[in-house]
Amino acid sequence: MRALLRLVHRWLGGLVGLGLAVLGLSGTALLWKPWWVAVDQVPRAATHAESLVIIAAAQRLNPTHVILPSADFGLAQVGLFHGGGAYISHDGRLLAKWNSVWDRPETLLFDLHHHLLMGHSGEIVSGWLGLAATLFIVTGLMLWWPTRGTFQWRPLPARLTRAAIVRNHRDLGVMLAAPLLLAAGTGALMVLKPLADAVMAPLSAPGELRSWHAKPPLAKAMVPDWPMLLAAATKQFPDAETRIIVWPKTRGGLLQLRLRRPQEWHPNGRTTLWLAGNGTMVMKRDAIGAPTAIRAQNMLYPLHAARIADSPLSLPLRVGLTVAGLGLTLLGGLAVMTFWHRALWPARRQAR
Repeated sequence: MRALLRLVHRWLGGLVGLGLAVLGLSGTALLWKPWWVAVDQVPRAATHAESLVIIAAAQRLNPTHVILPSADFGLAQVGLFHGGGAYISHDGRLLAKWNSVWDRPETLLFDLHHHLLMGHSGEIVSGWLGLAATLFIVTGLMLWWPTRGTFQWRPLPARLTRAAIVRNHRDLGVMLAAPLLLAAGTGALMVLKPLADAVMAPLSAPGELRSWHAKPPLAKAMVPDWPMLLAAATKQFPDAETRIIVWPKTRGGLLQLRLRRPQEWHPNGRTTLWLAGNGTMVMKRDAIGAPTAIRAQNMLYPLHAARIADSPLSLPLRVGLTVAGLGLTLLGGLAVMTFWHRALWPARRQAR
């Protein structure tokens, strides 16, 4: 069994290690995105009047959605069709605009991390890479246990020899096992929805989940009255902060407002309202009263991105995931290098 585990671990690492290294490095950079985006920010939430100004400015760009500013990222982020987007200030000024993910480093990194620059297919691949990373950690711990007496706290190999690299790979994987399991497991569950549904389903009754996932009916199209819409959202949830406005994809669709209530971990909240243009509420979902399985799924993104709203745990979690991301980059890169060096140059090894 040990020989089989070693074979599976080594071959999978050689085949997908580079993909894991890409995910680790890009994810690490995205953890600190608000600190290096080259646009002036005012790190605070928008007031009611500023939200109306931002929405009016966004509507002139024909948006799909807008994420309002927050204390974490002090710009309004506008989504446009075909991968475009824009940044808008609190006073409605257009600070930056792009037409594709290739136009800005943060959008390119986001697409690389989430889709591997391959669209929906790449997103599925990244989810399977997360599962592979989870498998590596489990099998690596099983292979390490009999040799635990030789463990050393060493972040880098002592020498660039295959033996030293393999030993460092083993010990580094053990050192970072917990944060790597957190990052890989939450990432895989976020992307692979059927897997997440299967894992979380035992937490709630099937009837509760069907009721929660019920879709709102269509409504008559009308020009949005934004003061009335925001007032309707405040009336429904006086303690909530409006975070995202989503315009309907089809004629006759409903406007969608995402809100965050104080008890929610998600920085943009998962409480959702579907409204007609005149502020008439058609349907609502209160994330606080959601089934247990849904509340568990809503915790995946805050843990994966180290963005637990209004929590002092966000910074230490971000630091821990940063170390794990850099470690995954090193583990994946060295795994590929040692595996293919051994596979492609066996004669040279035998000669030595």
